[in-house]
Amino acid sequence: MAALPEDLSGVGTHRGNNPESETGQTVRSPTGPDPNATEAQPAPGLFLVVRAPSEERLSIQAHSAQAEVDGPDDGDEVGRYRTVDALRAALADLEMSEYVAVFEDAEANRVLVEDDVSGQHAWIGTPRYPQITLFREAEKARAFAKAHEFPALNA
Repeated sequence: MAALPEDLSGVGTHRGNNPESETGQTVRSPTGPDPNATEAQPAPGLFLVVRAPSEERLSIQAHSAQAEVDGPDDGDEVGRYRTVDALRAALADLEMSEYVAVFEDAEANRVLVEDDVSGQHAWIGTPRYPQITLFREAEKARAFAKAHEFPALNA
């Protein structure tokens, strides 16, 4: 800290003019949400949807809510979603009935191929399936599942 000038005391009270209580300015603050309406809910995660450039393939990658995720290395980012409901709403626009899904089951260390998939599928958005890959062709989905390092079910 810089030394105090000699003409000021090191202890004491402020003896200058008191600040004005009215400044002539109007300060406005936006009204926030009603705190009694709903309780705040933490984001369950970050869901990244990526479209592969070479094939008709989509992937849904689930990350922790605190993850700092860069854009995809390969493919085009379709969107980032913080809630399962937002993810499901985005998937509803993609006509998922045309896709076959390969779910990577992290808990059981396996992959599952599911022909009947929609944006409302019960497994979408659950931490047990951190990677879901969607294919337009069932043969490509099954080949992907067989080439995967986990044993494939329903393939």
